[in-house]
Amino acid sequence: MKILHINSVFSQGGAALLMRILAKNVKQNEDIEQFFLVKESSDKNAERIFQTRTLPAFFGYRKFSRIMSEQGFLYRFLPLETHFILKKTREIAPDIIHLHNIHGGYFQTNLLPKLSKIAPVVWTFHDMFPITGHCAHSFECEKWKSGCGKCERLDIYPSIQKDRTKFLWNYKNRIFNSADFTIVTPSLWLKKCVEQSFLKNKDIRLIYNGIDLENFTKTDKSEARKKLGLPDSKKIVLFSADGGVKNPFKGGEFVFKAFEKLKNRNDILFLNIGGENGQKSENWLDFGYVNDPKIMAKLYSAADIYLFPTLADNCPLTAIESLACGLPVVTFETGGVPEIVENEESGFVVEYKNGEKLVEALEKLLNNDELREKMAENAISASKKFSSERMALDYMKLYEELLK
Repeated sequence: MKILHINSVFSQGGAALLMRILAKNVKQNEDIEQFFLVKESSDKNAERIFQTRTLPAFFGYRKFSRIMSEQGFLYRFLPLETHFILKKTREIAPDIIHLHNIHGGYFQTNLLPKLSKIAPVVWTFHDMFPITGHCAHSFECEKWKSGCGKCERLDIYPSIQKDRTKFLWNYKNRIFNSADFTIVTPSLWLKKCVEQSFLKNKDIRLIYNGIDLENFTKTDKSEARKKLGLPDSKKIVLFSADGGVKNPFKGGEFVFKAFEKLKNRNDILFLNIGGENGQKSENWLDFGYVNDPKIMAKLYSAADIYLFPTLADNCPLTAIESLACGLPVVTFETGGVPEIVENEESGFVVEYKNGEKLVEALEKLLNNDELREKMAENAISASKKFSSERMALDYMKLYEELLK
């Protein structure tokens, strides 16, 4: 079986990581060949990874592309990589085409019907972009259910400056419904969203994301802190996101609110992962970016609580990783997060954007060692259903079903 994965990038971001985790586990089957078509990859010399951005572009193309993107027309008239993607797909002659993120300025919307005529298409929705007028996450807005327009958040990624959300919603509706593909959502929450969208008549499957449970496992807390240079005398509240607390989707403002409430407690250290390596005080530490899963696993093991006030999420890997390392999670009732963190069992799930309830739950865990230990045990048990092996098996069953 030949599988062609198509995604915006190969190396960075949650969708790319999941694509690689899936490919790694599927690869254990000797009868599988896998190829990757991406806009860009840091692994430039790797076999079977093809980059669309190696194409020569006419003078001023990047500027023209930026203008078209700002006007909301990027995915209709551009990018120019369409011919390359079709040509390379036909050369590979895959049995299955697996789409991941198609936003990122490399995939023209009307490519989908053309690809679906080459091989069965599986499309994993890593966010809400396929069913909205422009955004990857709609937050509280529900205009996507009936048709966007008069958008109040054009700044949400992928941002546009001119409100063409109604046109784009209708354009996606027409193009996507002219193609034959199977949708996979990594959360029941997103599955229910798709079932209320213009794609409600498609074949929609639920396959939860998975992680490598051998990489993410609980280790001795004191030993982990010693290796990382973290104090052994404090209770550590960990937060992580791409960009750290500055990430607008991950609720950094609520981390700061919690910090302001608890900053006078000398027994607490807030550990910010993913932002710039810089700020350090008595009870706050910016640890910087962490790319090594083994180091990240040690950080989870070194901490006492994972504070995760995410404002937009599907099936976040960081929540699963923290549970696997025995770290209770304090979070909002956001997207598919309650399907990962069971309230009052492996952590606390509080009302969306309720900062007071979030701090209350955090303090409850900080002040009760016995409760933290009990939730830590429950967290490890809860993570077992999110293994990468299980995810790969579910996708393989789907591939084989489509090929029949």
